[in-house]
Order: sequence, then C-alpha cells, then structure tokens
Amino acid sequence: MTHITDHHHTGETVSEAGAYICTTGEKKDLHQGETFPECPSTGNSTTWTHASHAHRTGETVMESGHYLDADGEHVVLQQGEKFPSCPSTGESITWTHEQ
Repeated sequence: MTHITDHHHTGETVSEAGAYICTTGEKKDLHQGETFPECPSTGNSTTWTHASHAHRTGETVMESGHYLDADGEHVVLQQGEKFPSCPSTGESITWTHEQ
C-alpha cells in the first residue's frame, strides 16, 4: 500500500485535528489528543484517513465513498478498488473525498 502512513487505526491517538473518514465512508471530526474511535456504523475497529488526503490514480481505495477528481468529476469507489484515471481525459489524476 503506497500511502499506509496516512491511515490511522482505532485506538491510536489523533495527532492532527480535522475531519476523518473510516473504511465504510463514515465521516467524523476529531481533535488532537483524542483516540480514533470504532466505526460509527459497524461498531468495529476500523482505519481512519484524513478527509483532505489526496489519492492518485492507481492507488488502492482504503475507504469506500464518494470522490472528486481535480476536474470536479464524481465517482463512487469501494474499498479494495483502484483509483481510476480521469474519466474525461484518461490521464493520471488526483482524487479527494467529496465533502
């Protein structure tokens, strides 16, 4: 996994405040010093990623959800899929979570 250091697990301490998204796509605002919680929808341990984190074409989707590319095009991706190329140009592009 190319960006595993950007992922945080239930029980770890939050080092950077902000909005985070878990593997099921649930979003939660967390403050520095808090503990990453269990998934709000499943109640199970999960992995959290900062919502403003950017993903590149070809990386593995670590959290299911809605994503936007740099051109504003929307896709819904599931955990385990690969981030696609730009739907319009076919070029490599950056994807972010839809806010």
